[in-house]
This record gives sequence, structure tokens and C-alpha cells, in this order.
Amino acid sequence: MGGVSVDSGGKGGKKATDAQINMVPMIDLLVSCIAFLLMTAVWVQSGQLQASQPRGPASDSQQQQETPQEQLKIQISPTGLRVGVSAADMRDIARNGQRFTELGNVLRTRVQANQQNREVWLQPDGAVNYDEIIRVMDVVYEVYGSAASNQVTIRFL
Repeated sequence: MGGVSVDSGGKGGKKATDAQINMVPMIDLLVSCIAFLLMTAVWVQSGQLQASQPRGPASDSQQQQETPQEQLKIQISPTGLRVGVSAADMRDIARNGQRFTELGNVLRTRVQANQQNREVWLQPDGAVNYDEIIRVMDVVYEVYGSAASNQVTIRFL
């Protein structure tokens, strides 16, 4: 397919130089370059982050809304659960068959004590299975209501 055609039938003993160049490798190279450029263009667009800086001092209403709320933390470890706001307030829940029921009861008392707090922080240990984390999240959603209606926000530490 690729090669040089050399005809030896000309006048005066001159050889005709009729070269045929194989275009398949060049087309392959162009297709590879186009694919690379398309993927790069898509990644550049998806990697952008929209950020804006605040302008001017915060108003009084914004400062009042930003009062720090207590952060309810649930620490998940292989030995059990710990629920509380501060280190002194932590309540231990042993790892047994009733731990999720007990966690639900503790969260219900917290919700009744503070109706405004709609944020729960989870701090899972590296040795904890994902099933355990999902079960804790299910209990939080069960107590606070569904996440679809923006009644609770679960964050990870």
C-alpha cells in the first residue's frame, strides 16, 4: 500500500518519479490529536470553579444570621458511637444490636432541645465499614426528616 512507484519506461532513459504516499498513518495521527484535544477541552470546562469574594462589610442582618450554632457530632468507630456537641457532652453508645435505636433516641432528644440546629457532622473512623456509616445516615434522616426537603444537612469531618 505504501511505497514508491518507479516506472522504467520513459524516453531518454529517464525514470519517472511517481511517488505514492500512504495517508493512513497521517489520518490516524490526526484522529488521535482531535480526540486528545476534545477530551482536554471537556476537562478544562468541567474543572472550572465559580468563586466570588464578598464585597463590602457584612450587614447587621447577615451578622445576626451567622451566629455560631452548636455542631452536633457523631463519631463512628469500630467500638461504637459517640454523640454530642463538645468533648464533655459526648454520650457513648456501645456497639451492640440496639445501637441504632439508641442513636435515634439520643438524636430525638437533641432535636426537641434545639429545633434550629439542622446540621449533623459525621466523623467516621478509617476502620469503619461503609454499611455502618450509611446506617447512621439513615437514622439521622429518619429523625430529622428527609434530605430532599432540606430539613437536615449531613457533613463529614
